[in-house]
Amino acid sequence: MELPPSGTIRISIGDGKTLKLKTNQTNYITRLLFYRGYLNFEYTNIFISLIRKINSFYDIGANIGFYSLMGAKINETLKVTGFEPATGPSFYFNENVRLNNLNNIITEKLALSHKEGEIEFYEVKNPKYKYLQFNLAGEGNTGSKTSTKIFEIKKVKTTTLDKYVQDNEADSIGLIKIDTEGNEHLILENAVNVLSNMKPIIICETLFNTIEQNLEKLMGSYGYEFYNHIDSGLKKVKTIVRKRDDGVRNCFFVHPDKFHLIEEYVH
Repeated sequence: MELPPSGTIRISIGDGKTLKLKTNQTNYITRLLFYRGYLNFEYTNIFISLIRKINSFYDIGANIGFYSLMGAKINETLKVTGFEPATGPSFYFNENVRLNNLNNIITEKLALSHKEGEIEFYEVKNPKYKYLQFNLAGEGNTGSKTSTKIFEIKKVKTTTLDKYVQDNEADSIGLIKIDTEGNEHLILENAVNVLSNMKPIIICETLFNTIEQNLEKLMGSYGYEFYNHIDSGLKKVKTIVRKRDDGVRNCFFVHPDKFHLIEEYVH
């Protein structure tokens, strides 16, 4: 029986560095990290190598900050911007930045979308842990998934990726990780400047039979190619639309100009 960890877990990430993650029982990510090991979590092994080669990383849907923190720890010159609008995860994200004494991460309690203003955000309520102040489930969303859990609706500020980049005078983005529970295509729709001119590698959640067609059409229009993450690395595919669920959960969208950054992982 694997009891969910709470408090602070410590992860040795090599080179004498330790990553500290403050968490509670509602966070599934730290449960996997604690019992399976960080190198067995999603695409972490590729991420660690890739993050050394770039200078700017946007973590959209950062949750409590695992990838932001990992990137900032491994590449100390990396500029990290993490977006997390959910109350509990955002609080813990900021706590984890402080806990690790990192000054190269900007945290934004902001939802990126296809428009500016305010938007309804659905935060998960876990009836099992009513005594906890914060729920850290990574299933908060802007209305794409509202029927399978108990949610509390809150208003959050929203902007587009292009507008954020313009307002903050960012001149380059090397890597974007985006996991926003089904509205990833909406965020990328209004990222014309970013996709056309910066051409970042984009790691995107691609759950079966959800928004694969939207993503494929959009990213293909910018000349991006598709590399599914599999156990052995990355596999180039012509389409990310599937007839059956083959277990693929993430796709690396890579412009040919940036292929050299992932070439060693492609099988």
